[in-house]
Amino acid sequence: MDIKPATQAEVDELIAAAEPAGQHHLRERWDIQQRDEGLFLLAHRDGEIVGHTMLLRQSKYAAVRAAHDPAEINALHAYSQGQGIGTAIIRASEEIAADWSRSSIGIGVAPDNPGARKLYERLGYYLWDGPQVIDIWTEQDADGNIVQSHADPCDYLLKKLA
Repeated sequence: MDIKPATQAEVDELIAAAEPAGQHHLRERWDIQQRDEGLFLLAHRDGEIVGHTMLLRQSKYAAVRAAHDPAEINALHAYSQGQGIGTAIIRASEEIAADWSRSSIGIGVAPDNPGARKLYERLGYYLWDGPQVIDIWTEQDADGNIVQSHADPCDYLLKKLA
């Protein structure tokens, strides 16, 4: 499996195949990469995109930044479960974060997603010493109009990098 930053052509392909609500998030990830605030990582297997994540250079949560200042995995998507895609994306993200000279990496996980949390803990992530974080995000239509706003509580997990 190959994990690498998205290209403009790949992002255009993903946007064309996405539902309108997903198109905004894909464009946003590309914009973050273009501003060098993170990398929109795509997992490829046999020439097909099989997963993605946004690796941020710093946490989007102020309390986490103040206490630990980790790089952050955001919106991890493995298109198929149980095939090692999520693990490969996480490991690649950890390597990149270490290359950025980050001493830790973090990820927010919804309390109602025990499968994801179990994977992260198996890979060495642990619950941070602060409170739950609130993941604030919006759903938008194809024209960028906000359809729904979210404020989802998440447990925040950290991992020290060597």
